Amino acid sequence: MARPVVKKQDIEDAAIRLFATKGLAQTTVKDIASEAGVTEGALYRHYPGKNAMAWQLFCRELEKFSGELGRRMFEPGAPLAERLEASIRFIFEYYAQYPVQFAFILLTQHGFPEERILDVVTNPNDMVERFVAEAVNAGDIPAMDRTLGSGLLLGLVLQVMVMHRYDRIKIDATVVGEVVGAAKRVLMID
Repeated sequence: MARPVVKKQDIEDAAIRLFATKGLAQTTVKDIASEAGVTEGALYRHYPGKNAMAWQLFCRELEKFSGELGRRMFEPGAPLAERLEASIRFIFEYYAQYPVQFAFILLTQHGFPEERILDVVTNPNDMVERFVAEAVNAGDIPAMDRTLGSGLLLGLVLQVMVMHRYDRIKIDATVVGEVVGAAKRVLMID
């Protein structure tokens, strides 16, 4: 009886790999079943369909990522510069440790219907906006548009990862340190 649990994990792992590489729209139930080494019926024993499975897996993976990011970003009593650095280092560590899951989160977020918008607690964009807004409101950084500040910070981090995926840059401690330094300059943190 333990076999179905293994099969479900095989199906989920295969689905995440395919969604991360082919995208949500281009991945079929047949693709997932073939990649997992199961029948299409096995997938339907666990999920009503591909989109429901994708959404459930997306939410699960995003909650893991966002929960850890939020702990670093909003650590009570920690100085702003330390929280910023810890957050950026965590994102790079997560990307290195879970590249498929990271790509899945990043690439599939735009493939869901608008009614499935993420809440502000788990949406990394909203988390970074809140981080910037709280820093402005506390007087820790100069006044700036929180959405623009969020976009600049996320761009610094994510574009480096995109360049890495295309073998244009090697991510190492020096590169991560440079991104942290650039993020501090964007927010005008000493």
